[in-house]
Amino acid sequence: MKITLALSALLLSSTFTFAGGGKNLVKAVEPVLAIPTLEVVKDYYVGVGYSCAQVTGDNPDQEFLAMGAISVDVGYQINEFLAVEARYTRSLSDINYKTWNTDRDLDGSSLSNLGIYLKPQYNFEAFGLYGLLGYGQVKLDNGENTFTENGLQYGLGTTFTVLGTNIFLDYRRLYDGEGFDTLASENQDVAANSYTLGVNYLF
Repeated sequence: MKITLALSALLLSSTFTFAGGGKNLVKAVEPVLAIPTLEVVKDYYVGVGYSCAQVTGDNPDQEFLAMGAISVDVGYQINEFLAVEARYTRSLSDINYKTWNTDRDLDGSSLSNLGIYLKPQYNFEAFGLYGLLGYGQVKLDNGENTFTENGLQYGLGTTFTVLGTNIFLDYRRLYDGEGFDTLASENQDVAANSYTLGVNYLF
């Protein structure tokens, strides 16, 4: 009985090994390692937006406000997760100056910013999120003197694709420090902000 079982096992082994002219019926499958690749997009884009920009100080409380400003941007998408963008923003009319006892428009005044940013981004089909981190210059002209500061700028934004159009909404911190040139005293905290709603065209 033991001899019969041994012979049967040997015959089965020989059948799988040598059937079909000595070719293996069961072939070894080599594992395939899938290496993810980063999609290279390489898309340029240009855009235009409507902005609200402001410079605020806290001692005494004061605000230079440009409710109406235009922003233009030019960008390059390095890949699906990162872009580089340059943006210029400038007020369209005289800026409003406000303190605890003052509220008036400043004749001949303007507020502008020029910055270049790295733009990490992530898209969920028709919806996306992005950040902005870079360097820029804020310039405030109060109608009599011009005050300028250069430094780190950053922000957050979101995009929506509607009928093939890329709409974006973002916030940028243009300046956060003390003094703002000679506009305020050295120990006075000053901040500059921008809010923009715009449209980008990719090509």
